[in-house]
Amino acid sequence: MRMRKKAYDNAIQSISRLTVMNYEPANGELNSIHQRLTNGRKEFEQAVTGTMDAIIQMSAMDLALEANVETAEEISTSVSAAVGAISKSAETTAGIASEVAKAHENLTGTIIEVSDASEKIMEEIRHSEKELTSITKLSSSAMSTAKEMKADIYGLIDIIQNMDQVITAINSISAQTNLLALNASIEAARAGEAGRGFAVVAEEIRELADGTKSLTGRMGAFVNTIRDASRKSSNSVDTTVAQLEHINENIQNVWEITGHNRTGMNRITDSVSSLAAVSEEISSSINELDHQTQYVNDQCRNLKDDADALALSSRSIGELVEPAKIIENHLDTSVKRMGNMARDAFYMLDNQIILNCLNSAITAHQNWLHTLKNMAQTGKAEVLQTDCTKCGFGRFYYTFKPVNPAVTGIWSALEDKHKTLHSYGTEMLSSVREGHTEALQQIWKKAETCSRDLLSDFHKLIQIIESLSNAQVRIFE
Repeated sequence: MRMRKKAYDNAIQSISRLTVMNYEPANGELNSIHQRLTNGRKEFEQAVTGTMDAIIQMSAMDLALEANVETAEEISTSVSAAVGAISKSAETTAGIASEVAKAHENLTGTIIEVSDASEKIMEEIRHSEKELTSITKLSSSAMSTAKEMKADIYGLIDIIQNMDQVITAINSISAQTNLLALNASIEAARAGEAGRGFAVVAEEIRELADGTKSLTGRMGAFVNTIRDASRKSSNSVDTTVAQLEHINENIQNVWEITGHNRTGMNRITDSVSSLAAVSEEISSSINELDHQTQYVNDQCRNLKDDADALALSSRSIGELVEPAKIIENHLDTSVKRMGNMARDAFYMLDNQIILNCLNSAITAHQNWLHTLKNMAQTGKAEVLQTDCTKCGFGRFYYTFKPVNPAVTGIWSALEDKHKTLHSYGTEMLSSVREGHTEALQQIWKKAETCSRDLLSDFHKLIQIIESLSNAQVRIFE
């Protein structure tokens, strides 16, 4: 009877502390209760572990969701602005293309006008060359005639000079004749009646000599007039020949200029032809530009619809943040209740559960530190948890409150160090966003030092908990 009572008391004590006990056949109902409670605690441990993992994942999801919503909103705003700018640019391009098309039409008309004008100018040049050829021939003929006239005038001057000599000789003969007639008259007067007839002849000869002298005098004046006119004609012919030669030189110069103009006009005609070909290419390009502009406008409208859809999706995703936070808060409340329940013997967690959570927290801490290092090296912002109560270690730390004196001292000291580490994360994000890249490495070094101190405490805590487990002592008792 005593053995049964002792076994019964041991069973009651094991059940009250929910420790391992030997199942006695006499304690059938108590054994069943102990087994159910033990299994329930194991289920509770799994629930705590699952809930802790869920809230950590939920916190990470909320953080990523908020970051992605913010990024999506920024992208949506940027896309909308880009679409507006592209659309405006497309409209401007379309307007420019229209103006270019009109200008090109005007240019085409101008090219046609230039081409027609060039043809007319070429016709005028060819006509001018024909006229210049005729004028050159006439000028050459006139110059040849003038030279012949000049030679004739020089011959006339020679004849006039001979006439002067003849008139001089006639005057000389006339003077001698007059002198002989005078002598004959004198001699006839001396002869008296016998010389009267001779005197009459002598008088007639004298009168003839005087008439001859008068006639030669008039002839001399006439010859002088002819000589002066011949000299003037000769001078005029000389001037005419010189002017004709000058005109002929000018005609040759005009001919050369006309030739150059003809060559230039040929080049202009060729250029106009090339310009016409280029104009056709430009016209084709303008048509293609108009087609592409219409295509861009269509794509802009599609892109605007996509941007609107993106904005709507962004708002829809943003609307998920609040429910997710509510779920996270519910999970947080649940896991904290579980943490409080863990102090009760019936729900007290095994030290290994705490060690598993602590090792997971260390892994999360190292990942967090790796992200911080990347930001320090690249200067680019990344998703980083800055709330020390929502990271992997924070969820674990603020859920469980160990009571074993071997643990509480180092456990309490972790809070300030952990808060300081997360403050470096906040400082790093702020410096990255504000572009203070010179401070990033310094922040990282401080965070790294703080992290080494924390990890050292983590490992000390693990050693203490393992020692307690070896002594079959839980951290919640």
